[in-house]
Order: sequence, then structure tokens, then C-alpha cells
Amino acid sequence: MAFWSNWFRRGGRDDTVTEAKAPVALAQPAAPRRGFEYGVGPGGLTETSQGVGTATQTDRRTLMQQLYEAFLACPWSWACTNAIARTITAGGLVTDWVNDDGEGDQEQPKKPANVLALERLLKFCNPREDIRQLLRSTIADLLVFGDAYVEVVWLGRVPVALYTLDAPSMLPIADEHGEITAYVQVTDQGQRAEFAPHEVIHISLDAPRSGMFGVAPTQAALLPITTWLFTAATLKEIYRKGNPAQIHADLPRDMSPAEITKWTSQHMVRNVGPRNIGVPITTKGGGKINELQQAKIGEALETLAQKRDEILACYGVPPAEVGVIESGNLGGGTGESQRKSYEVNTCDPIAAIVLEKLVSALVTNGFNITGWTLKFKQVDMRDSKVIEEIREKRVTTGLWTLNRARAEIGEPSVPGGDEPVFVVGTRMFLWRDVIAHGQAAIAALLRGTSLEAGEPADEATPVQLVKPEPEPIPDELKPFAGEPGAEEPDDVGTGGEEDQEEPGKAAGKKDDAKKDEEPTEMFGGDRVRLVEFHTRYRARRDAALAELAAA
Repeated sequence: MAFWSNWFRRGGRDDTVTEAKAPVALAQPAAPRRGFEYGVGPGGLTETSQGVGTATQTDRRTLMQQLYEAFLACPWSWACTNAIARTITAGGLVTDWVNDDGEGDQEQPKKPANVLALERLLKFCNPREDIRQLLRSTIADLLVFGDAYVEVVWLGRVPVALYTLDAPSMLPIADEHGEITAYVQVTDQGQRAEFAPHEVIHISLDAPRSGMFGVAPTQAALLPITTWLFTAATLKEIYRKGNPAQIHADLPRDMSPAEITKWTSQHMVRNVGPRNIGVPITTKGGGKINELQQAKIGEALETLAQKRDEILACYGVPPAEVGVIESGNLGGGTGESQRKSYEVNTCDPIAAIVLEKLVSALVTNGFNITGWTLKFKQVDMRDSKVIEEIREKRVTTGLWTLNRARAEIGEPSVPGGDEPVFVVGTRMFLWRDVIAHGQAAIAALLRGTSLEAGEPADEATPVQLVKPEPEPIPDELKPFAGEPGAEEPDDVGTGGEEDQEEPGKAAGKKDDAKKDEEPTEMFGGDRVRLVEFHTRYRARRDAALAELAAA
């Protein structure tokens, strides 16, 4: 059967009644629990017993009102709460196929009817809010109060609308073991509403002692928030009075108390306030004015900055995310490491808690969906150039295939895009051919040398370099190669008169050359000029090579 299609849309509703499948019941423990929840008395939680504990004697509604006022009064609490809520919901809430691994090599199946019905609910959850506003309000309630409540409106067995509920006015009704039996809302105006457990999505933050209610960052940061508020209020009063100096007035002894009161009132009117800055203080009868100290504006500003950092630490928000640029930090504290820490340690855990409750209430129990889930779509906040350079490097080094990179930007796959490649300079190769290209590169490097690449036993065996045996030297060239037993040429070392060693000259030593004369060298026991010897050697070598070629 088709699900409802036009109900609860702007402009009217469809009164056609359609059949819906029963929600899937979650598995319950076979036996009831025996433990007790923190803060729940022997009678459980009732409308009249919702205190945070007997020792504190504090009503929970009073505590929630205090946290709400602190959130509104402290701008850093407001900034942190909105930064977290907007970061999580920036990409919106979308349906996701469970088997999608993000590689882009699997085709997503057609969405079934119940998934399309869930998407229609997300597109129009109620006439007053869209899904982003609803989720931002829910996350803000978590950060301020520690708990958030979402009302689910049912038509038969199908959810048709979602509404936010005021967290301070919601009262969970539970037994002493913490099992929820109902929810009751009692507003400040005395309005009362009752809800069944499946009509309310109750989301709680982590609490150190467990319990029915979570602990909010605003509650943990209540001390620095209060100190910040008092310091800011002190600065406000100082500047409201025009930052006056603190003085001691030594008035004449004969002044009556009435005259002293009159002088004080006149001083407050004439000398205190922004309009009276620079007006001199006047006395009569010999009265003296002594300045005690100036207002310590610098110390107050340092206190505000210190308490601001403590508040940001309680919320887990880096200063750059709320517009604070740290002058003493490299890059002003706007590096990617802080952003990653903010997403992993602050945003992702809260998003996981919210998603788990929504999936359980809507996907599993509401629409009986299997194989699909909900997720917050991620928004990459990095610079576009950095993102594209990283994608290009992943594709050109083979970490990603082309089709996966195209799937990353929402483009369809192309033929041949599932093969990983690597690019070297202007050449592109397939990774499956990397062994063949490596062997070819080694062979190219060995070309023109006396080394040869041996045949590897298999692909995993490294290439072995083999030095071949040298070819035998022809007899005609042996004398020039210094082979032992070879006859020396006739024109070298004949022992003639011109080759006789002069007295005082030792064999193998250089002779002192005269001016404008080429240097001489002792060679093979004969005194021969170096240039003449090389000329005769080249001529004999060329003649021998010519004879070999003719033979």
C-alpha cells in the first residue's frame, strides 16, 4: 500500500485513509532491571516530585530557569551554543543508504515508499518550523538544559509531524527504576498535556551519575558564567557613572550631618555620570578632596577574558569558532587542527546522540525502514583551493579512483574511472602496470652501462643486477691495453738517442719545463713529450681498428 502523500501540507490535507504497517517493537529485556536511577526516589518521578535531589532542596524547574537566564545574559554561552547547533545542522538531515561505502563504485538502489514518506516528513515537519530549525532548537536545549524533547504526531501508525517541546516544562513520569511510563507537560501558565512514551523523543546528554536527566555544558560553566556576569555588571556601572575616581572628602568639622548629606547629593548630581566628566569638585569651609584610586578597568577586562576562556572550554568550542582571534597564536588560532578537534570532540558526539534517537523513533519504529538511516550531511569548511588540491593529489597518486572523486562532488561515474592511476610528470600509468613500468625504468637506466637486469623469479622478487663477462681483447690492441706478455710497438721505448734519459732525471718524475716549452713526462722509462705520445697512440689505434674492420 502506498503511504500518505498529501496529508499535513500547506493548503490542505488528504482525508483518504490508507493502511500502514505496524512499527517494529524494539527488543526488551526478558526480566525487569533491579538497579535504581540517581535522583529518583522510592515513589519514582511524578508531577509533584521532580527535584534534583533531597540534599539540595532545589526544584528542577527553578534550576532550568536559572540556566536559561544565564544563557541569555552571557554572550559567550549564546555564541557557543549557536556555533555548535549551526555546525551540526549546516548540511541538513538526509536519508542515507546503509551499504554505501563512499567509493562511488556501487549504484544506490531506488528508494522505497517508506523512505520517500520519511523524506516528505523531513521536508515539512510542521507549519512553524523546518527540520533545520527544529534540530537547532533541540541541540540548543541539550546544551542549555541537558535534555531536549520532540513531540511526534501520529496518524494511525505513521508519524506525520514533529514539534519541539519546552524542556523546563516537561516532566518524565517513571518508576523508581527509571522506566518511563508517560510524559506530562505543565507550563508556567498552568496548561497541562499528557503524552505516551512513543509520542515524545527524549534526548539527554551524558551525566556522570547517569540518572533521568543529562548535565548540560551551561550547568558545568555556571560558575565562570556568573563571575563573568558580575564583572560585566561592574564595568557597566563604572561606565554608566562616567568612570569617576574614588575619592575621600575631608569636610570641615563644623558641617552638620544634614549639610554633609546635601554635599554628597550635589556631588553625585554635578560630578558623577558621563555628562559630568571634567566638572571640577568644589568644597567650602576648607574641605579637602583626596583621590583613593582609579577604577581598575584593566583588571576587570583581564577577568572577562579569563572567564571567557573557561566558558569556551566547558562548551568545547575553539575561540576562532566564536569570532575570537588569538593574537599570540600562529594563524590566529584558525588552523585545521582546532577545527578537527572541535568537530570530533564536540559536534560529532552530540550529533550521534541526536541521530540515534531520531533513527530509533522515526526510521525503525515510525516507518519500519531497513537498509536506510539518517545522517547529518557534512559541509567542508576549508578553502576551495585546498579542497581541490587534495582531491587532485589523491587521484594522481592512486589513493582515489576518478569515479570516487566524482562521487565526492556529486557527479556520475564515467567509463574507465574505476582504475587507479598515478601520474609522473606528463605521463600517466595504471597502478596495475606499475611493476612492468618499474622494470622498464630500470632497463632504461642500465642502457649504455656494463650492468644488465636479470630475470626475476616472480613479481615479488627484486630485480638483480648482473655484470656480464668482458669480451676478449684482440691481439692487435693488447699492447695498448697493458696486457702482460704483449710486444711493445717499435716506435715506443726504442732506446734511441732521443729517448735516452738525461743524467739526473729519475724515471717516473716530471721534468722541469723551460719557458715557452710544453711540459714533459717520463713514460715507460723513455723521455717523451706528452703531446707527441698521444698523437702517435691515436694514429696506431685508428690503424688497428681499420685492419680489424677490413678483416
